[in-house]
Amino acid sequence: MTFVQHFLLSPAAKTLSLAQVFRMSDAEAEAMFCKVRWPDTQGKRVCPDCGGLDAYTARRANGALRFRCKACKVDFTVTSGTLFASHKLPLKGYLAAIAIFCNEVKGKSMLALSRDLGTSYKTAFVLAHKMREAMAVELKGRTLGGPGKIAEVDGGYFGGYVKPANLKEHRADRRFADNQSGKRKAVVVIRERNGNSLPAVFRSEGAALNFIKTRVAKGTVINADEADAWNELHSRYEMK
Repeated sequence: MTFVQHFLLSPAAKTLSLAQVFRMSDAEAEAMFCKVRWPDTQGKRVCPDCGGLDAYTARRANGALRFRCKACKVDFTVTSGTLFASHKLPLKGYLAAIAIFCNEVKGKSMLALSRDLGTSYKTAFVLAHKMREAMAVELKGRTLGGPGKIAEVDGGYFGGYVKPANLKEHRADRRFADNQSGKRKAVVVIRERNGNSLPAVFRSEGAALNFIKTRVAKGTVINADEADAWNELHSRYEMK
């Protein structure tokens, strides 16, 4: 019998930990940000104005990292043109926020995040929304699968809980729509085998069909459960 290890327990899920961030020097944090910002050039700075690769370091008077393009003479930073532009926290603080935000298995409260980073609640709240927005931009337009590839589709319902009355004779049948809050949503996730994932929120699993058809390429083998919501996919994909 073979046991499959949960991904979050594997070394591949521990590429950036909070302990690693705390051990980094300011120079190492800057180098890490450069590699994340410009992965195609292995961290070598790229001018966001002209696309030139010939830029040199021209730090501000307070020591903050800044670059100057030799071609167009434009000054830019590692966060220029991103959601973190004109940042006020040190780069190490942003790396710590990303590590905390991404490594939490069941989410992170903004109050706890503000305490971990030593910031105000409002700063942590805005920072977390910026990270969510960055994740949404990364997923925009993403397609999965293709000929010979396998994707798994499943959904779960969350929210909209209606607390039953204490007395049995006062309780309403919550299976009827009139007795529901209308806030219950279905989170549908498409996961390409050994590839990327694509989540989205809908009123029901059946409402996700057009989304799945748009984002999953033809020729993909889709694995799903036996829910009636996926029946329409049989005409377009091989289903298992």
